[in-house]
Formats: sequence, structure tokens, C-alpha cells
Amino acid sequence: MSDTFSSAGRATAQSAAYAAVQELKNQPTSIVEYQSKGRVLVIGDTNALAAIDNLPAGLSHELLSVDSLKEGEKIEIEGALGQFTVVAGKLQAKADLLLDLSSSPILSMALKPPGYIAASQHENIDTALDELESMVGTFSKPKYFNYDESICAHGRSGNKGCTRCLDACPAEAIYSLTNLIEVDPYRCQGGGVCATVCPSGAITYAYPQPQDLLKHVRTLILSYLNSDQGAPDIVFSTEDEAVRARHAMPAALLITVEEVASVGPEIWLSALAWGAKNVWLIDLDEMPASSLGALQQNIEMTQAMLLAMAYPMQSICLLSDWNELLITQSMPLITPAKHACVGQKRQAFYLALDHLAEQAENSEPVVDLPEGSIFGEVLVSTDACTLCMSCVSACPGNALQDGGELPQLGFVEANCLQCDICTSTCPEDAIKASPRILLDPKKRNQRRVLHEEAPFHCISCGAAFATTSGIETIISRLTGHAMFADERALTRLKMCSDCRVKDMMVDPNSDL
Repeated sequence: MSDTFSSAGRATAQSAAYAAVQELKNQPTSIVEYQSKGRVLVIGDTNALAAIDNLPAGLSHELLSVDSLKEGEKIEIEGALGQFTVVAGKLQAKADLLLDLSSSPILSMALKPPGYIAASQHENIDTALDELESMVGTFSKPKYFNYDESICAHGRSGNKGCTRCLDACPAEAIYSLTNLIEVDPYRCQGGGVCATVCPSGAITYAYPQPQDLLKHVRTLILSYLNSDQGAPDIVFSTEDEAVRARHAMPAALLITVEEVASVGPEIWLSALAWGAKNVWLIDLDEMPASSLGALQQNIEMTQAMLLAMAYPMQSICLLSDWNELLITQSMPLITPAKHACVGQKRQAFYLALDHLAEQAENSEPVVDLPEGSIFGEVLVSTDACTLCMSCVSACPGNALQDGGELPQLGFVEANCLQCDICTSTCPEDAIKASPRILLDPKKRNQRRVLHEEAPFHCISCGAAFATTSGIETIISRLTGHAMFADERALTRLKMCSDCRVKDMMVDPNSDL
């Protein structure tokens, strides 16, 4: 930090910032409740089960020997604390708790369901039994997520789209329902990376909600700036790592969250736009690999944008070692943004990005982004595209648009979620997604034409009703078909629907 400001002055500014956020109230979320009566299903081979004597008081148990399974049979486990269902061959059992004595856990996800105890991950069987004993009774936790299916980009009409949340969830609490997703609130453990990677904001973190967290960040920064002690450093940390974070960065403004992976790019850029000089995410205890990979991908995406605006990319970074603080670079002094907090993910992101772009002395107009980024364009092969508009009806973000009465495919890049639904929907394989971002908001929000053709006119009445390439494709595919063996029937394909019906009424060979 600069020596221009005194330690006492910075401490006073920090205290004032913390006092300011004490007045903020988070919107409440609903509660997820577990009820466990202590019914334990113990799973293991014959030898492991023989070593289990009486369980602690308050627990009752049933044994499931894996040796009894036939070749090819697997153990399937669903549910969580108080509501497990286990299917093993012809056996089906229900239990409140599971004690897995296998040499390696049956469930492989990084975050196991509450109530599932794998003995191999404990120092000894006694510590596993102690944990079981502590999980009898009624327990509750916040519902960590909200889901708006109307803007979900997972799929359309059975065509596969975005799977970022499913791929990133370390608890495997998210399931595909073909077009939509479902989140199991009992398996969800608040990692929040699903909200970070979601391109549309269909999944949002529920406690705190996005707008509440943004208000917290903005209030901290503005209060600190009003103390005339320069720009603050913003640090996101879990409660477990907060003490070490305060010790290593005593002058920084610390925000504790359930998981740092729940804090996404719209928060990071907003903090910089409002006047922070650094945004650091602390991961000293190693988050699950799927969360870490997804978080790093979003950091790389955001750092690419900073670099294109000639800002130091390290002003947003993930710290897993305090020595990494020595190589970080701070943001230059900018005029802080004045925009208010908004809860919509992409709107918050663009507000921050546009302010930073306005403040940048030099910036590239187009930023190429890493694969998997949530911003970009689509490329259309005009030779293959027939303007059937399948992509338009499938696009969840309204990025692809028809031309009204004109045979025209339009595109608004700001709306593109890079979900790939258009690529899986297109019957001609004419579309490809390409990650990038335009720093000019006018160009980003401007509708541009990707492909257009002169309309095809009905050979009977002259009305425009299709495209030339579309009619040619239909005729080529139906030529030789039994229903269009008659030349007159094939010629009718060049008529509008009204004229087609009229011609069929007077055609002696028609089935009408």
C-alpha cells in the first residue's frame, strides 16, 4: 500500500466502512429441514461388517453386505440425511444415515450428501461413529439457491444446451430434466459455483442474494473512499479462512461468504468500477476441483477483459498462497462509478464493464475470450443456412432474431449466452458459437444481420412466403418421394399455403 496514507487513517476508514454495512439487511431465504431418527444403514463387505459391534446409543442399524451382490449389480444411493434410499440388486432400503465401510467411498462426488459417512475418510471407525451419533435430531440450513426456469439455457425442445452448473457442482446436486434442471435442496451445500457459471442468471445465490451482496460491496467501498484514504482492497473469504485473511491483509476490507466460488464476475468488476483497487478471493483450504476449475475459468475470462482495457489483470485474482500477494498489481486511480446495484447478473456485469471501458486510456474493441466463456457471438455459414429460423425459436436469450416479414437472421451479441442450443438445434449444422466480448456497448446491443436472402414468391399469386434456398432444399429432398411423384404435386411446393390448397382442390390426382 502507498505510504501516503497513515495506518491509523486506514484503520479509521476501515472501521467506518464496516459500521456502514451493519445497517444493511439481507433478504431472507427459506429453510431446508432435515429430520433424522438415527436409522443407520451400514454398507461393507462381510469382514468389515463383522468388525462393527454395537453402534452408539440412539442409533439403530441394518447391514448391507456388498458380497451378496451379483456380478454387474451396483449400489445406487439417492437422497440425503433423514431420507436416504439405497437400491442394491433386488434389495431396497431406507435410512436416515449411511455408514460406508468400503475401502473407497461408493459416492465419488467431492461434497458427499449430509448424513453419508465414509469410514475411509476418517482417522478411525470411532470418529466415524461419533459423527453418526451427532446427526440424530432435527437440523436446518438456508436454501442456498433460487432458480428461474424461464431464463434457463439448459435445453429447448429436447436439444441440449448449457451444462455449466451440472459440470461444476461439487455435490452433484443438480440434475438434468432435458430442457430444464432441478436442484436438490437437501444435497446442495451452498458452494454457489452454479450461480457463478450460469450465463443467464437462472440460478442465483439466495443468501445473500446478488443485489444484497452488491449493496454490501458498494457500501464498503464508498464509505472507505469518503474517508480520503485512497482506494481499498476487497477480500472475499470463508469464515474458516477469515482469521488468516485478516492477519495477512489487515488493511483490506474483508467480506465473508459461505464459499468464495459463489462470488462471480459481476461482483468482481462492480467492485473495481466502484473504486476498489484489488479484488482477492482466498482459497487456502482448497475448494473442490470442479468448483476451482469453474472459478478459474471465469477469472481467466475476466482477466482477459481487464488486459484488453490496459488494466492489470492481477487486480482480480485467486490466492492460495500468501506469497502470491507479492506479484499482484493494483488498479490505477479511476473515477468511481455511480450506478446503483442491480440484481440481474448480466446487467450488473455490463454496467461495471462499460464504466471501466469508459475510464480506460487504451482498450481493444474486441476481446477474444477462453472457451467456455458466457459471452460471445455466433458464426453462421451462409452457404448452409436456409433461414428456417429453428435457431430463433430455440434461443433462450433472444440473441437470435428473425426479420419479421423479411427472410433475415438477426443477432444481438449482448444477449448471447454461448449456450450452444442454436448449434444443436440447427438442422443444417450452419451455426457455431465463438466466445468474445465487444467493449463498445452500442455495438454489443446493436442488432446486426447474420444472413438474409431475397424472398421466394408464390408462382401462382406472387406473394412472398419463403426463401429461395429453403424452397430449393425442400424440393431436392422431396423429389422422388411417393407423395410427390406427380410433377404437379412437386410444383405446388412453389406456391404459398393458400394457393397450394386451391390447386389441390382442382387437381384430379390429389387425395383431397
